Amino acid sequence: MLNIIEYDTPFQEYEDEPIYYIVLESISSNTSKVIHVINMGNTQKLYIGRGHDAHVRVTDISVSRVHAILSKTAQGYYSL
Repeated sequence: MLNIIEYDTPFQEYEDEPIYYIVLESISSNTSKVIHVINMGNTQKLYIGRGHDAHVRVTDISVSRVHAILSKTAQGYYSL
């Protein structure tokens, strides 16, 4: 695996326990980047948007308060 940047991954309490996480990269017009590393192990819904209650906040006026919801299905799959 090739790591382009270094970031902390979610903590693994037990060695045989799988870690489920997602990495989101936000690029703004001034070439700055924000990396979000989100532990998905206990997350059923992840809210992405401009609102204050969003898990991943995007501070762009063109983004809705709740722009997207990443939901976990009963089978363990994620849908957007």
